[in-house]
Amino acid sequence: MERTPEEIRRELAGHIGRMVCRCQESSWFSIERSLELDWAVGGFGEMEERFAELDRLFSGLLEEVARETSRAGLAKIARKSEFLEDRFEELDSLMRNRPRRKRAAFPWEKFFRMGMGEEGQAPGTGREERLRAACRALGLPESSLWDEIRKKVRSLLKEMHPDMRSGDRSQEGRMREILEAYSFLKEYHGMDRQTGKKA
Repeated sequence: MERTPEEIRRELAGHIGRMVCRCQESSWFSIERSLELDWAVGGFGEMEERFAELDRLFSGLLEEVARETSRAGLAKIARKSEFLEDRFEELDSLMRNRPRRKRAAFPWEKFFRMGMGEEGQAPGTGREERLRAACRALGLPESSLWDEIRKKVRSLLKEMHPDMRSGDRSQEGRMREILEAYSFLKEYHGMDRQTGKKA
């Protein structure tokens, strides 16, 4: 049965809320470890800061979910959450000295692919909708040529890269969105993935 945007929003909010709790729990655990050991051993003080940052980012996603009403917007938030969950798992496994767990797959894609599109279009028109969404993500018209797309992507990624922002990694979600749009447009324009030239 197809889920409504409201049902998806509740599920997504619940899932992100659980991630906020996990970040807070891991943050406290890292503080406890730092009290047991010397602060310099294992960098637990730094880990606490990184968990606190993830907590802040997940909390920001919860606020976005509360305002969002469209399937496309909720799908975008779900992708951001998946990216942050990967970061959390990487850090948590390092802190707890355990193998990295595979992130539990939450069936967002199943929810977002069901039924009609954003403007009541049938599923078969998805490719053109993806073209519009990819071009919107890059701030380009749909008629853009491949060279224009490539230059725009390079410019955006350079501008948002942590090395150009004194180590600030807050734009990583946006960078991922840009790379997803670029990947689709590369395929759409028939570019070879290895050479970057027409296939």
